[in-house]
Amino acid sequence: MDLGSPPRAPGWRCCLPTSDATTISLSCPLEPGRPWLAGTALDILRQEAQTQSDPDGDRYAMGRRRGAPLMLGEPLLWNGVPLIAEAVEPEGGTAGELTLRLPPWSELADRIPEERLWAVTDKLAAEFAASCGVVSDGRAIGYPDLGEPRSAALRLQLLHIGVLVPAPWLKFLRLGSTPYQELPQSRLVLVLE
Repeated sequence: MDLGSPPRAPGWRCCLPTSDATTISLSCPLEPGRPWLAGTALDILRQEAQTQSDPDGDRYAMGRRRGAPLMLGEPLLWNGVPLIAEAVEPEGGTAGELTLRLPPWSELADRIPEERLWAVTDKLAAEFAASCGVVSDGRAIGYPDLGEPRSAALRLQLLHIGVLVPAPWLKFLRLGSTPYQELPQSRLVLVLE
């Protein structure tokens, strides 16, 4: 055992086939007067995941100099793993995106325990009353048509390696889709391919 290397995270029950990046992205309703997605998400990540600012990461922001930034990317470190918390809030939009951009699964699995990743995802999804979400290889969720859950669920499933959907949407997924686990606070169900 190499005493100079960080301890291995407990084993994962799944393997996420991500080669470029591992993204977890949530579709979040935007309500007037509610705090910005980015600010609240950073508070949760600091409390729940004990993330720290990444001094070597690049922060990016685009906006109108008033109100929430249209896009904000904040570089963080979670157990030494680089992470970008990205929030997108379109002006006048009814939904925004909150995306965690992590390295490929092979690089993060040794440092971030699986149960912590899903617990932090659950906390974020519950805080923002996320309608749905995805696990992907670099992609964000986009803006699914929540008024058409049948087509939204199938489209999300076709484009991503996993989906986070409300239990009533499970019947809209491809035949043979099996829930991996339910996130207890948000009540979203994780289905991995």
